[in-house]
This record gives sequence, structure tokens and C-alpha cells, in this order.
Amino acid sequence: MKRRKNGFYLIAAFAAFIIVSAVLLSLSENTLFPGKLGDMELKLHREGDVAIREIKGSHEAKDNVNPGEAHIARYRNSAGNRATVSLTVAETNQRAVEIVENMNRGMGGMFSNPETLEINGLKVYYTEGGSEYHYYYPKNNHVVWIALSNPDKTYQSRLMNEAVKIIGE
Repeated sequence: MKRRKNGFYLIAAFAAFIIVSAVLLSLSENTLFPGKLGDMELKLHREGDVAIREIKGSHEAKDNVNPGEAHIARYRNSAGNRATVSLTVAETNQRAVEIVENMNRGMGGMFSNPETLEINGLKVYYTEGGSEYHYYYPKNNHVVWIALSNPDKTYQSRLMNEAVKIIGE
């Protein structure tokens, strides 16, 4: 009887170890993007070559965006609001600032002239284009671009206040 009890405890401990390991692994896999952003849920996270190609495809050579590491997250809610977050990793913090400055100089065409905002003490640029509302900024050695579908400025403000705190750390 004692042998059965010990076997049961061993199996229970092993099962608990597997569950805890799986939870920790799933949390560590996606530390760049939260599971929720405002009222939207994370629906897709792309990284690696797929994300690099997608980001390179949305820039011209003059932007000088050539990421070695890139991530794209897509958020959605049941009301139809969408957000796409593109994040690239630069070699240094200064290089991230340079990339954003290059993007500013290249703005035009389908985008409005960028406006400079301050959100939670961070310099963020805002532009409109392609029926979306775009915010982008350097943070640490990351370049973050967030495209929102909802035109409501109050909604955008709430979302961006949250986003600049947690995205790009």
C-alpha cells in the first residue's frame, strides 16, 4: 500500500512539473507582445524570416531598414478593431533612433506628414495612411510601428498609452 502511495505522489509531482514547465515556456516564448492590448487579443505573432520579409517589403531603400530580427503581432477584437505591431531590433539604441529618423525623412506619398507626440515621456510619431492610423517610435534598441484601424482619437490615445509602456522593452 505504501508503494502505491509513493507511486501516486511521484506521478502527481511529475505531472505538476510538466504543467508548470509548459506554462513557463509559453510565457517566455512571447515576451515582446502582451496577450491583450487594450480591448484586443493577440491573434497572430510572426517572427524570423517571414517577419523580416514583410517589414522589408513595406520600406524603401532610403529608409535604411534592414532588420536582422523582426516580429509582427496582430491584435483584434469582436467589434472589428485591429492593430498591427511591427517590431525590429537594431544593433544599438542610437541605431534605432537613426532608423526612425530615416523613416521620417522618407514619409510622404501614401502617408501624411508625421506629427511628433509625447506619450508617457516617449517621443512618438503619428501619421495617417492606407485607411489606418500609425504610431512609431524607437525604444531602447527596438523600432516599433503600430497601425490602428479605429479612427477614434480617444480610443487610440488609451491604446497607445498602454502600448508605449509595454512594447519595446
